Amino acid sequence: MSTPAGWYPDPSNAPQTRYWEGGHWTSDTRPFVPPLTRQDAPKKPVKKRGNGWIYAGAVIAGFGILMGFLAAATTHVDSYGNSVQGGPTVGTFLVIILGIILAATGFCIRLLGAVEKR
Repeated sequence: MSTPAGWYPDPSNAPQTRYWEGGHWTSDTRPFVPPLTRQDAPKKPVKKRGNGWIYAGAVIAGFGILMGFLAAATTHVDSYGNSVQGGPTVGTFLVIILGIILAATGFCIRLLGAVEKR
């Protein structure tokens, strides 16, 4: 059985291919191009973008809410010696607002990531 006609590596070991007519080599040559091989790259785990912001915002907002409850449940003595029920402070509200902003930022990043995949 003879080898079918086609382009094969040059038998003279030159970095080229030579045409085989089925019975003999021709003088036709061309540069050797190695065959393309498809190798599947290992898949990277898909990271959901924005989760860190959402978690940080939820923790900070939760901390602010806890501060508000603790401040509301405490009593202190004012400068006149009266026992006064405490309440949430401006700082408590700022911490809660910061947490909500961070959580909303993370949510928006997550939405943009989902839209970007489409």
